[in-house]
Amino acid sequence: MPYIAIRDLSLYYEEAGSGIPVILLHGATGSIDPPNGGWSRFMPTLAHQYHVIAIEHRGHGRTNNPQGYLTYSMIADDIVEFILKQQLSSAHILGISDGAIVALHLAMFYPERVRSVVALGANYWNDDQVREANRFADLDRIDREHPTWVEEIRRIHDRHKYPGYWRELLRQLAENLAVNPQYTVADLERISVPTLLMAGEHDLWANLDQMYTMRRSIPGAEMLIVNNGGHLINLSHPHIVEPVISDFLQRHS
Repeated sequence: MPYIAIRDLSLYYEEAGSGIPVILLHGATGSIDPPNGGWSRFMPTLAHQYHVIAIEHRGHGRTNNPQGYLTYSMIADDIVEFILKQQLSSAHILGISDGAIVALHLAMFYPERVRSVVALGANYWNDDQVREANRFADLDRIDREHPTWVEEIRRIHDRHKYPGYWRELLRQLAENLAVNPQYTVADLERISVPTLLMAGEHDLWANLDQMYTMRRSIPGAEMLIVNNGGHLINLSHPHIVEPVISDFLQRHS
C-alpha cells in the first residue's frame, strides 16, 4: 500500500491516471474508501484525463497523527510537503467539507502549489450556525443518538488504529472545529487561483451567507448552489456535481 513519510506522518494515498495532478481531499471523519471519501465515484472518470491522487488526512483512515491534535493549517502543510516530495510542482485541489477548507487555505498561503481549487461544502469562519452544526464534542450523545454513523466511523478508523479510536478522532476534530476556521475577507481576497465554490442550499456548514461572501471576495470565483442539496451534494447530486467539476478543470488546465 502506498505510504509516504511527511515529517511526523506516515501518510496514506492512492493514485490513478496520468497527466496534470488532481489531489482529492475528504471531509472530517472521512477516508479514501467509498463512500466516505466522497470522491470515490469521481476518481475513475477523472483518471481518464488527470493524474488523480486521493489522500487520507492526518489522523484519518490509515494516516497516523503523532501530534495528538489537528488543524487545517497542519493538514495543508502536509499536502504541500506531499506535493514537493512527489515533485508535482502544482496541482488542482478538490476538497469536500474539511478538505474544502484545507483547499482554500492552500490557495491563500501556497498559491504557487495550486492550479485551481474546487471547494465543496466549505465555510471560512465559525459563525453561530456552524458552531451549532459542529457538535462532535458530546461523544456519549453521538453514540446514543447516531449509532449507525458511529458504527461507520468505527469501521473506517478503528481497524487502522485501535478499538475506540473513533472517540480520539472526534475529540481532535471537536477541538479544531471549536476555533477554526477563522479566515477573514482579506484572506479570501488574496486567493489568486481559479476557484469553484459548490454547496447545497440546505447545507448547515457552508451556509449561503458565507457562500455569497466567498463568491464576492475571491477574485473571479465561480459558484454553484444545488437546489434541495445538503452538505454532501457530491453523494446526493453527482449527476450535477461531476460535469460541472469536469468542465471547470478542463477550462483551467
